[in-house]
Amino acid sequence: MKNILQSQKGVGLIEILVGLSIITIAFLSFLVLAQYSLRAQEYSKSKLEAISLASEVIEATQSVRDENWNNIVSLSLETQYYPVISDNKWTLTTINPGLISEIYNRWVILEKVYRDANDDISSSGIEDVQTRKVTAFVEWDDHGNIKQISLVTYLTNWQ
Repeated sequence: MKNILQSQKGVGLIEILVGLSIITIAFLSFLVLAQYSLRAQEYSKSKLEAISLASEVIEATQSVRDENWNNIVSLSLETQYYPVISDNKWTLTTINPGLISEIYNRWVILEKVYRDANDDISSSGIEDVQTRKVTAFVEWDDHGNIKQISLVTYLTNWQ
């Protein structure tokens, strides 16, 4: 009996070391998971704010259109325009007003619209001068990675 106890003397120490190792690995795993979760939450918040800003760009462009269709058709196609408020109304300018909240850059690009024989919008056909494709872009830096979202709509001369 005395020999059995003497041969198991170091077992307690080994069990403690194994237990501590398992606890340490589990704790570090939870820290990595928490960090990933916080980063994902931050990205979701940034993306939601970017979508909101892109929606505002679309609304600003609609406001410019509502004032006068000529404000839209007089703009150069496939050129970056930045929405700004001037004299209490939205305008589109080629001059970048700078970052929004020191994070986001946003702009809009207008393109021609073509219609096919069924009067559906298509990539080719007859140009519809009463319609413009509007693509709103928002771009931001996410920890060194440039992220970008875009929203697309069509504006028509409804007046």
